[in-house]
Amino acid sequence: MASTYSSTLNLELQASGESSGTWGTITNNNLTKVESAIKGYVAVAIASTTDSLTATDGTTADEQSNAIIKLTGTLTGNTTMQCEAVENWYIVDNATTMGTYTLGFKPAGGTATNLVASSKHILYSDGSTMFDVLEDAGNIKANGTLTVSGNTSLDGGTFVFNESSADLDFRIEGNGDANLFFTDAGNDRIGIKTASPSTELHVVGGVKATGAIDFDGGGFTFNDSGASVDFRAETNTLENAFFIDGSADKIGFGTDTPADASVEINQANSSGAIACLSLDQDDTDQEFIKFDGTTASDQSASLTTDTSVGSLTGHIRVNINGTDFWIPYYATN
Repeated sequence: MASTYSSTLNLELQASGESSGTWGTITNNNLTKVESAIKGYVAVAIASTTDSLTATDGTTADEQSNAIIKLTGTLTGNTTMQCEAVENWYIVDNATTMGTYTLGFKPAGGTATNLVASSKHILYSDGSTMFDVLEDAGNIKANGTLTVSGNTSLDGGTFVFNESSADLDFRIEGNGDANLFFTDAGNDRIGIKTASPSTELHVVGGVKATGAIDFDGGGFTFNDSGASVDFRAETNTLENAFFIDGSADKIGFGTDTPADASVEINQANSSGAIACLSLDQDDTDQEFIKFDGTTASDQSASLTTDTSVGSLTGHIRVNINGTDFWIPYYATN
């Protein structure tokens, strides 16, 4: 009876009474192939877009029997490298120049897994499909630095950074900003575009929120540094419903150019049919308006005890409890 060959490593299985005089050579070949399957290395240059690893019965020269396979060469199109359709595992180093093409690795007639450029893969085949172990791995623990040069997708689970509460910062870099997002672990602070946040959330740059904002349990301070910056609140139809002119130290309602007073109210509508200012004093024992100012015996100050008046100049219309009244005003005496 002639020798047969194993399906996975193509080892020569000698029949009883065969291989007289060559039994030692065949056994050594088999041991060499086993050694290659455990620790062997081979570099294979891609020769075509449908290339195959050599797999020869009995000899030690076949490429497929090596545990580590380095693929080299330059792809000229989308390429598939195939091995025999048997159960096996491989460490594949993709050192090819891929350009815009793809490189698949598969068992003959089976389903390929795509290799990543300049990357190393741990693969196994069930004889019909090639699997990339790290594409569908279980728990992975890295005690050193984990560097990912490709895309990272976290899907179907939570992400926890620094579970042990160590003093470890977290940083996300943008295209032109080294500290686009920064967590200062030692001070329990978050910085946007700053690596030295001075409070729990420190933003250097603009902030835009399209949803509701709730400030609860603390004060709100705008422009604590005293910079010459404006503040504006817009309503449905009024662009400057509330405006703080930072450089002029003035406040405007209905205007972004308060000019004649520290506070200016501008109805901003010539046909609005409403008053500029409405005062509703529910405490009937208290005044509507309280004036405080410097008193003088003549008309040189904001408050005066002078009883002489100038000419009656006109009246100001006011409405008190639903009834119109007129307050006269006089020229300076």
